[in-house]
Amino acid sequence: MTPKAGRYVAGAATGLAIALSLTACKGASQDKASGGEPTSGAAHLTAAQNVLAKVSERTSGVTSYRGTMSVAMSASGQQVDFKGNMACRLKPSKAMKLVMTMRGIGQGTARVTEIVTGDKLYMKMPALQARTGKPWVGIKRSDLHKESGADLQSMQQSDQGDPALNTKLLTASKDVRQIGRETVGGVRTTHYKGTYSMTDAMSKLSGDQRAQAQKSFAEAGFDKINFDMWVDGRQLPRRVTIATPSDAQVGMKMTLNYTAFNVPVSVTVPPKSQVADGAGLLGGGQNVPS
Repeated sequence: MTPKAGRYVAGAATGLAIALSLTACKGASQDKASGGEPTSGAAHLTAAQNVLAKVSERTSGVTSYRGTMSVAMSASGQQVDFKGNMACRLKPSKAMKLVMTMRGIGQGTARVTEIVTGDKLYMKMPALQARTGKPWVGIKRSDLHKESGADLQSMQQSDQGDPALNTKLLTASKDVRQIGRETVGGVRTTHYKGTYSMTDAMSKLSGDQRAQAQKSFAEAGFDKINFDMWVDGRQLPRRVTIATPSDAQVGMKMTLNYTAFNVPVSVTVPPKSQVADGAGLLGGGQNVPS
């Protein structure tokens, strides 16, 4: 395995963790004004497509959620795995806490904690603490996109939420079908399965978000996404899995289990004395060793 390949997977994994932080807690209150296509009302929808449209509409009203997440990424024979718990408040103010265990890239297992409040992202992981001497690294999300090269600010302004964003993308599927009844986390659900084209899914997003997503997915080398979704009796998703096709340059499978909706979520930011400046870290500042 070449060092370049290893750095690519590590960078992709870190980017995914950051992206999850930024997209998981964006409100969906302005979904209808985002510039995407409507998800319901088309007479030609199949029964399964109609369910996806209703789930998308239903999740747009979610004010908070809790759940678990697992992600496996691979490229050039190397793999990174994330598993953890997430709690996100969408309204009245947005905040998220994500606690994950990360394994791979020859670094064993590491515990990663991410907190997002307003425009600030905080990350806590052993590798960063070893470099900065402080438990946490903090950076403004508006500064992060300047350092990373990703237009994360435009993603923030799209005001689209997870699970609302995830289910909205699924409505691009042309082959979704019902599999059967299954129990997920003690809740009776209906299982749906299908695929969608990223090209079609882009039409569901606002202009700025669509442009960035198109660039990201083009670099990843795939267009088709496989998915499964388990829907409860309230037309809310209880589990969503998405996976790239086997021939993608970067392999990815993500499973989101939603355990509660519209419940209290409290997020506390770390003390300033425990936070290092992340802008200096990304920019190679003198206070952070390379």
